[in-house]
Amino acid sequence: MKYFSFGGGVQSMAVLVLSAQGKLQYTDFLFSNVGDDSENPDTIVYVRDVAVPYAERHGLRIHHIQRERKPHQAQTLLQDAWNDNANIPIPVYLTGGGPASRNCTSEWKVKVIERWMRKNAGATKENRVALGVGISVDESHRMRTDDPEREPYIYKEYPLIDLMMTRSMCHDVINKAAIPVAPKSSCWFCPFKRKSEWSRMRQTHPELFEKAIILEQRMNAKRAKAGKDSAYLTATGLPIDKAIAAASRDMFDDDEDPMACESGYCMT
Repeated sequence: MKYFSFGGGVQSMAVLVLSAQGKLQYTDFLFSNVGDDSENPDTIVYVRDVAVPYAERHGLRIHHIQRERKPHQAQTLLQDAWNDNANIPIPVYLTGGGPASRNCTSEWKVKVIERWMRKNAGATKENRVALGVGISVDESHRMRTDDPEREPYIYKEYPLIDLMMTRSMCHDVINKAAIPVAPKSSCWFCPFKRKSEWSRMRQTHPELFEKAIILEQRMNAKRAKAGKDSAYLTATGLPIDKAIAAASRDMFDDDEDPMACESGYCMT
């Protein structure tokens, strides 16, 4: 059995298709859902209606896993961001433009998958188990050097890097399999979105954009009460409703924001 961190996006779906075709050997795909209220709703639908049925048709398994619930602990990442704590778990941008510390990937992805691997794959510190991650060649800067101190139960494989595949090539693999291409996967309120992605959300999912405005206001109310400076969901240093203009022309603004999630567990 071989394991893969399944993010629900283009690269992850390409690895699933390549495994179904026998070109890769992954059999078990781990989808760590940070919460149906937190993940991109299009990703939730895609995984349920496209990815899982495709995997089942080809004898593969997608395991839907979530953070274990404990007393007085948030059940979803959105709840964690909304709670009364002034320390925000997601990578917001501070007033000066720099990123705040975050624990969303570690607490809601890495540790959840590691716990599953310990229970179900026999992973120990002495017997670390391989976990595939969907980083493609054009995003190779997101690769990390193996570090047993940071991830003591797993070591990462990068199958798309080994195959020299780009994100565009992943699109081609999915198209040739005659299945819909996966949407961009991430939490709908993730500050690592491009401006164009925020603009698209404002156009296509206005209800989520309004929730993002409310969440940002909630976070800043908590920070103000604790005597901390403001924090934002974009790197502009402005509230998101002012940073992302309503004009449709912003949908074609593809400037990359200066930060990106380097883990490989998200946005793949």
